[in-house]
Amino acid sequence: MKQNTSTTKPFPWLLIVLGVIFLAVAATVAFNFYLKRYPSWYEEVRLSDGRLITIHQKREHFENYGTAQSWVTIDLPELGGEQVWHSYLMPQRVDVVDGQVYVFGLPRGDRQYKAYKYPKNYMVAFKWSGSTFERIPFLSVPLHIRTEENIFPCIPSSFDRLLYAQKEVSWCEPIGDDKQFGKKIPLEEYQALALRYSRRSGGLPISD
Repeated sequence: MKQNTSTTKPFPWLLIVLGVIFLAVAATVAFNFYLKRYPSWYEEVRLSDGRLITIHQKREHFENYGTAQSWVTIDLPELGGEQVWHSYLMPQRVDVVDGQVYVFGLPRGDRQYKAYKYPKNYMVAFKWSGSTFERIPFLSVPLHIRTEENIFPCIPSSFDRLLYAQKEVSWCEPIGDDKQFGKKIPLEEYQALALRYSRRSGGLPISD
């Protein structure tokens, strides 16, 4: 009589556990990479008419470059509800004057500056047309709302809700060779910066 010498192979639990751990680590690394490349946060913004609204910011951000493009979600009656302003700019301000919604921001570097046809005031402005944000000359933005930022232009240290009171206490660090670009908007300094960028690009004409 033959004895049954066959044995059942053990189930590869160890391989399965290691595979699950590997997938979990890979997913965590990928998620953290996404958060660093595409940081997003909710932010309170004070409009010039006194309203306090909440916007949502999302950026495409590179460690050694900065903001490449941005998405700002704004919910206002003047917009007919929630709308997204997408641009290749660092957002600086959203506001409403006489029922018109204005937004503007600044290019991070040469590539973005060129994409907007070398604007002579460096900053780029848009107005809500009823269906989209249309580009307008920067100086057509009402003067009293183009002298100071109200959107946080840099990446916050925490991606929790950014409160208006927090921004009042601690705004972004000034940028520029002489740290001349901060919350206040020095138009002449931005115009000088635009001229330098334009000359660096081959002396091309600069748009409004």
